[in-house]
Amino acid sequence: MRLEVFAEPLLVADIEYRAWTQDEKLRHPSFKGVREMEGPSEVYEISNHE
Repeated sequence: MRLEVFAEPLLVADIEYRAWTQDEKLRHPSFKGVREMEGPSEVYEISNHE
């Protein structure tokens, strides 16, 4: 039996970066802080593929 637990995100990490490298990594990522999430539209996945 597999036990799964789902949680609502409560915090958002602010990350700033300069660019993507050729091997799809962030160049010069910088952690700016953590704050409370105001709405689901604030959470998104970054992607190098457009």
